[in-house]
Amino acid sequence: MIKIDNLHKRFGKLHVLKGVNMEVKPGEVKVLIGASGSGKSTLLRCINFLEKKNKGEIYISGKKIKPTEKNINDIRKKVGMVFQHFHLFPHMTALGNVIEGLITVEKMSSTEATKIGLDLLESVGLGDKANEYPSMLSGGQKQRVAIARSLAMNPKVMLFDEPTSALDPELVGEVLEVMKDLAKKGMTMVVVTHEMSFAEEVADKVAFMDDGFIIEEDCPSRMFQNPQHERTQSFLSRIL
Repeated sequence: MIKIDNLHKRFGKLHVLKGVNMEVKPGEVKVLIGASGSGKSTLLRCINFLEKKNKGEIYISGKKIKPTEKNINDIRKKVGMVFQHFHLFPHMTALGNVIEGLITVEKMSSTEATKIGLDLLESVGLGDKANEYPSMLSGGQKQRVAIARSLAMNPKVMLFDEPTSALDPELVGEVLEVMKDLAKKGMTMVVVTHEMSFAEEVADKVAFMDDGFIIEEDCPSRMFQNPQHERTQSFLSRIL
């Protein structure tokens, strides 16, 4: 579903991604872990072309992506992204946020879009919040609206960039439950998170990033119980 080949990204003199190689199979959940500044979020943003790569290739569904404006817009329909800080439109209701893309991008009628939007809000446990504005919602509810908004475009892949790190601890579980449900339904997902219990329970593969490289990748049980690389060992010993 996704293939990354020798991906490099620089911000001026700062070399953030230094030749990343990664594959994500259809239906696979891949969790990226590592210290802040290791390149995890930049990798996600490059996959979704929110950041322009300096070198390397990105393949989606077997096709090499040439970053023209039309190609990028098409890719963003297939590759949904959920951010740390929600990025909801404050002047729109929960339902308005979910259906905006369907109406403006897909040119769908308001009636049709509303039906899809209500079904999606129901699926993330927010059927009763459709007419409430973001200011009236908790952080966990806002993030679930953001997930529903991404799902509205019927993506093939979902990217999650630390989706629970801005939430109060008691609200983390409700967002992770929605993500677990997506995984059970076979959604291809790449997740940057510090929630190791989620990685252990849901991930097919866990990849450890350090200093712009994927240092080690394995199934969760082996990664957490018997990491091979000393940098992985050092990182996990501090957080587990």
